[in-house]
Amino acid sequence: MLIVSRKDAESIEIRPGEGIDPKMTLADLFASGPIEITIFSATGNRVKMGVQAPDELCIWRKKAAAA
Repeated sequence: MLIVSRKDAESIEIRPGEGIDPKMTLADLFASGPIEITIFSATGNRVKMGVQAPDELCIWRKKAAAA
């Protein structure tokens, strides 16, 4: 499980991992289970969450676009 804190307007990105066959279907990607997101805490404009996903998927932190 990856545990991240995100501020207002920040996000995460979930996508197929490197080396994964691009012809895999969604059923193939999720054959070993779903993505599970658990919220641990939320204060002000920040949330702490855990993300569990099948090994075939990568989870990346993304920052808000510069204004």
